[in-house]
Parts: sequence; structure tokens; C-alpha cells
Amino acid sequence: MRFFHFLFCLCLCQSLEIKQNEAFNADVFAKGVPDSLEDLIALIERENLTPTGQKPVEYASYIWSGDWSNADVRNVDGENRQLTGDQVRKNLAKIILAAKNKKENIDTKTTNTGELTLADIFPDANIRIGGDRPLVIKQVSDTEEEDATIEQASTTEQAETTEQATTTEQATTTEQATTTEQATTTEQATTTPEPTTTTENPANFPKTGDLELMVEDIVYSGHMLHWSVEQAYLAISDIWGQKYLRFAEIPPTTTTVGPASTEQPTTVSLRQADTASEEATTLTTEATTLTTEATTTEVPTTTAEPLPYEIKTLRVPTDTVFLIQPRGRTEGTYPLLVPVHDFYNYTDNTDEVILAFNQRLHLAHWDMEAQEMNVSVAEWFNSRDATIEITEFMVPSAAWVDPLGRLLIGTHDIRPFEKIVTQSIFTVFPNSFDPESTFYELTKISCDPTGMAWSTDNSTLFFADGHTKNITKCEYDSWKVDVSNCETMLNVADEVSATATPGGMATDENGHVWVAIADKDKGAVIEIDPETNTVISTIDVEDGELVDIVFAGDDLDFAYILSKKSLYKLTGLGVRGMHVPDFIWKPELKRRSL
Repeated sequence: MRFFHFLFCLCLCQSLEIKQNEAFNADVFAKGVPDSLEDLIALIERENLTPTGQKPVEYASYIWSGDWSNADVRNVDGENRQLTGDQVRKNLAKIILAAKNKKENIDTKTTNTGELTLADIFPDANIRIGGDRPLVIKQVSDTEEEDATIEQASTTEQAETTEQATTTEQATTTEQATTTEQATTTEQATTTPEPTTTTENPANFPKTGDLELMVEDIVYSGHMLHWSVEQAYLAISDIWGQKYLRFAEIPPTTTTVGPASTEQPTTVSLRQADTASEEATTLTTEATTLTTEATTTEVPTTTAEPLPYEIKTLRVPTDTVFLIQPRGRTEGTYPLLVPVHDFYNYTDNTDEVILAFNQRLHLAHWDMEAQEMNVSVAEWFNSRDATIEITEFMVPSAAWVDPLGRLLIGTHDIRPFEKIVTQSIFTVFPNSFDPESTFYELTKISCDPTGMAWSTDNSTLFFADGHTKNITKCEYDSWKVDVSNCETMLNVADEVSATATPGGMATDENGHVWVAIADKDKGAVIEIDPETNTVISTIDVEDGELVDIVFAGDDLDFAYILSKKSLYKLTGLGVRGMHVPDFIWKPELKRRSL
């Protein structure tokens, strides 16, 4: 009876300890122990411990940030108890290193007595690290009295099994055993329904990223971005700076400059040596001195390395626009720039874009041989053009492309009224240069359209308005290019700060919406879950004048952020963006009847 009483007390004092192998000694535990989420991500990715179908950053975030308040741990005597979240995290390094141990086939034996799997510790995750077989962790007591008691009771594991069976048989007559079983049953009953309420999608964990200033003062007044997946460049509109930019990063080269710099002074000396053969010895010594001088003079040139990006500039001269009516000559805005996908190869040209001068849209060809170019008179008057509907004191908004390649443009009043009295006008170009009015329901609630994005299934339009500061979602009819049943997801002034204003937005592969936020002191990029209408990630940016955001790159695995003046790059998010096409132009497409 005293022995069973001791076992009951013993189970309350046990702690979690990894079963150590002779080849896996204590020194290994001191190496690679993750002290932060970043270290845990690096460890899991480095050791290839991520289960199939999960990403290292999401998997690590799930383990690191999870609420393990209901972790169910099986003790040696078969009784269950719960570990706190802190207790699990203290042993997290050992759990991961034990997974590495198992993956390297150092310890692959699985038994049922005195061991537990990760599925017991993380019941909501169904985790399998390092293979399909569960990771096994050995339970060992911390007290010296345990060894003496086990030696008294039995010297083999079979004896322990027999004692457990005897304990079960005596449960009907022993009040302590009955109490133990009732406690176990109670704990199991409370932990069983928990997975349905505590399980979280790893995509919903907060994300961080690495922010890099790519180009400072690249624009005077940034207005919009568009990443061309097909042509691999970033289109930038500088509305009041009156220029359009084509930005592309240059991949780093692996060529070595050293040998070439050494050969250059040698060739110069040889040319001098052609004057007389008698001076060969003198010229040889000069060549060596020139070589050393060349190496010393090349030190500052290596510091001034070429820029890791290329920028091309395109402008529309006012003299070209008002050639026929020079008296009406006035400056114009540069509100939008979108690359064109010529579906039928109508012009036999590549590098075509749609640009705007005020409300007039034109198809233009970008001369890739020129660093800076102007739209010519011939191209301005002979290319395809169109005009969007606009009223006095209004300017066009940014332009957005829907999943089927149609172009959408809004308008906003530039007068700084306290209360906006004009509503936005929306125009769609349905794969042609025949503009049509659309988004009538959105017109009623929009004054300053700043962002649009679509859900992964193209059934929902997300919309940001700079005046109301609302993020809205509407049902999207891709056939009619129209919206209905619009409702507010959240208000940025309420969720972020009273002075915050939403800008451009983009959708990731999980269906979450990323929004650039401008604010008085500093800006931010927020991630919104449309299913819960909540902000799940906030990444601060010291620049308070953020305008737009787009996912970019071959894999759409990072984002560019544009402010009023500068261009930033955000990496390490752990998610990929949704593909946004260029404007798909089909010249033979006739005007639709809606």
C-alpha cells in the first residue's frame, strides 16, 4: 500500500527529460539550442525537420507561439497530467534536438512504457518531425529516491508492467487507485474537446520581415506600383514628379576583377616597348611598378561598385500633348503606369505600357536602349488612346488589374475639404481601349480609392479608401466586372491609429490582405485575415508616407513598398503573393453588352 502511495506522489514530481544516447551526449544539447523564433526556424530548416506540406517559418511559429496549456503528458505509471506552456518551452530545445537524434537514426526504438510522442505534447498539431514515425521521449525522475524504490519493487521493466496491471486489478478495492483513475478520467475529459478550439492555422500567426531601403528619393510624389511577372520589372508612377519609372534589380555577378586589373598595366607597357628593343629591361621594371600602382589605384574603384538595380525613365512632354492646341498647354499628372500583354501580338512590339497624362490614356512603347526617353509626337498621336470619365478638380487614382487582365481606374477630388462632397467615378477597360463605367455600389461609399486586391478564388474584391479609412470587401462579378454586397472589414483609424490612412494593398497565397499604412509619425504594413476581419501582423516602417505595396520576384516571395519619396524591399515574410497579371490587350475584342 505504501508503494502505491509513493507511486502516486512520484508522478506529480516527474519532469521531462530526453533519453540520451552514448553518441548523443550532453555537449550536443548545448549546440544549436534555439533561443528565439528565428533560431528555431533556422534549426528546423537546416536539419530538414519540417513535415511534408508545411513551411519552416509557419511550423516553427506554430511550435514557438502555441498555447500548450493543455499539453497531455503520459507518465511512467500510465497516469496523465498537464504541462504548462513554460514547461514545454523549457524543453523545446531538447525536443527538437531529439528529433534530430531520431532523424539521424541514433535512437529509433519505440516502446509503450515510460515514453511519449510529440503527438502527446502537441495534441493539436499532429506533428511528425524527422520522418513518419513519432518522435519518442523518455520519462525519467529527478529524485534519487525513485531509483531505490524501483530497485526494491523490481529490477526489470516486466516487473513494472506487472505492478501496473496489479494496480489496475486492485482499483476496485483500493480507494487511492480509484481516486487516481477518476483524476485521469477527469483530465482526459477536459482535454479531449480542446483540440477543436485551440487548433490554429500557422498562416494566422504574426509575421515579421526584414525591411531594406532600396532607393532613397527615387520619386518626388510616389503614386502606385505594379509588378510585371511576365517581364520581371517594377512599374512606378510619380504623379506630381511627372515621370514614369521602370525599376529592375540586377542579379549579382560572380566574375573576378583581380586578374583583369593586373593585365591592364602589362598591355600598356608592351605598347610602350614597341618603340625600341634596347629598352626592354627598363620597360619590364616600369611594368612592375605600374602593376603595383594599378592595384593601389583600383582600390577606390572597387568601392564604387555598380548599382544593384537599373532605373529607366519615361516622360510625356507637354509640347507633344498640346502640339495641335498650343494655347491650351498646361502641366499634367502622371497617375498610372501598367505593363501591357499584347495577347494577339498586334503591334509586333514588346515592352509596351499604358500610361496616362491627366485623364488621357495612351499605349506607349518603352525604348530599352535609352536610359531616359520621351514619348514622341508620332507615337502620341498614332497610338491607341482613350479617355476616362472625370470631373473638375479630380485626378485619376492608381490603376489596378483584375485576375482576368482588365484595367480598373478611379478618381478623387484633390480639394482638401473637411467633408468630401464628391464621390469617386470608376472606369474599366475590358481588355480593350473602350472604357466603361462600373462599380456603382462602390461609388456610393468611395471618395479617395487607394487600393484594390482580389481573393484567391477571384470572388471577392478588397478595397481601401483614404478618406473614410475603411477596408471594404465586396462580392465580385468577374463577368460583369462589378461589385455587390459591400461591407466594411475594419477601419484603420480604429485598429491602427487615429491618424493612420490605408494605401495600396496586395493578397497573399493564404488569402490574407496586406495593406500599406501611412501615419503621422511612422508607417506600417499590416496583414488582415478576411475571415475574422482582424489584423494579425503589423510591421513598422520608419517612413510615415507609405503609398503602395506589391508582391514581387520570380516566386512572389518578397514585397516592394513605395512611399512618397523612397522604395523599400520587405523580405522574410514566409508567404508568397498572389499573381497579378499585366493589362491583357485584345484589340479585336468588341465592346460588350452588359
